Amino acid sequence: ATHTVRWYETLSSIAKKYDVSEEDIALLNNLVNNKIKVREKLKIPYKGYAKSNPSEIAPDKPTKDIFDQEKEEAEEETIFDRRKGMYQKINAKLLLPLGGKYNGEQSLPQESNHFMEFYQGFLLALEELKEANTTLELDLEVIDTDSYPNIGNIIESGKLDNSNIIFGPVFSENLELVVNYTKGKDIYVVSPMDPKSDYLAYGNPHFFQVSTPATYQQRGILSAINFMSDVTLVYEERDTGTDQIADITKEVLNSGNIRYKQLSYNILKGRSILPEFESTLSTGNINHVVVASNSEAFVSDVLRNLNLLRSRSQFNIKVYGTPQWRNFESVDVAYYHQMNLNISMQYYIDYSREQTKGFLAKFRALYNSEPSPYAFQAYDIAYYFLHNTWNEGKLFLENANHFQSEMLQSDYNFVRDGKNNGYINTAVRRVIYKPDFSTSDIRGFFR
Repeated sequence: ATHTVRWYETLSSIAKKYDVSEEDIALLNNLVNNKIKVREKLKIPYKGYAKSNPSEIAPDKPTKDIFDQEKEEAEEETIFDRRKGMYQKINAKLLLPLGGKYNGEQSLPQESNHFMEFYQGFLLALEELKEANTTLELDLEVIDTDSYPNIGNIIESGKLDNSNIIFGPVFSENLELVVNYTKGKDIYVVSPMDPKSDYLAYGNPHFFQVSTPATYQQRGILSAINFMSDVTLVYEERDTGTDQIADITKEVLNSGNIRYKQLSYNILKGRSILPEFESTLSTGNINHVVVASNSEAFVSDVLRNLNLLRSRSQFNIKVYGTPQWRNFESVDVAYYHQMNLNISMQYYIDYSREQTKGFLAKFRALYNSEPSPYAFQAYDIAYYFLHNTWNEGKLFLENANHFQSEMLQSDYNFVRDGKNNGYINTAVRRVIYKPDFSTSDIRGFFR
């Protein structure tokens, strides 16, 4: 067997991959000082090759002058030295609006409790990281953005100057200031919450967008249907034009070469729309009905009409919705289960998993309270980024697309459009509502 060396590989990692020793590979390929080069083709020996061929072991060569050796190593730029991208200590900043006071007046938005829960989840991840890796050197400074007049004051204070990685701020308008400040600097910025900050990835290679944009969430539909499926797209008819989610969904279906029928109507039409609904459905096949709307009233009307057709004419219907549907209060949840609702979303917690149970137990013991989704989100972000940054350094930060990971509440699959742009998370979990009133989730790393 042969192996072509990739730029991020070491002799040690290749040896582990093929379950042979470094000495085996070095001997068979006549490697000098156990050095390998990018794109070099290595012959892979059988296990124990060096021991069974002692006569082939090359004698020690005279030691070169140290200066000449260092000069030669500096000139061999194709050799990947993993240690150059490692951190001796990670200097991290966490920027959150925690309700501090400025000029004697407390600036406490209603969401501050959520951000405190985020902080708690972040700290729990740090505790676990330290337990798992006693060599971890991390200097984390938490900055309460509510304690400053604006983000510009934090930047001017110099608090961010020595950072390796910055988590936050949480809102895109503040993030933009921080991202602009870090341009040209060796500082990475993680957007932890705002799904609308993905535009900052363009032209900013050190930027990470954690929240999966709506386009990628809707692409989860493509994991359940194909060009042979019977698909109907339903969306609300408005005087101001179509809803943005409807436009996104059309684009997704078109990109997947999915043939589909369209039905748009105003909610005032009520049951008069029933014949038009029926004309889009077929008997004998599964009808995949994609409802591109975040309007609770419209969705309720659509599901009511579909349920009537399902009960009266025995149509086999499978419905696809948006993450917002999980927050609806007036929609009959029985409709979700009766029509196998599929929702592709970034956040979903499976409480039956052992990892989730472990997190719950530790959080309850530490804070004497139940963790909110914000706590789960912070834990996922902190553990993923700090664990990989410490263990892999810039190999991770510059090549995050190779580091897919399933976390507690979210999954991470970062992609970027060219090396001059930042990374955007594209992973979703497809949640399926079943007739027995249970739910399940399917993980998807969509690109």
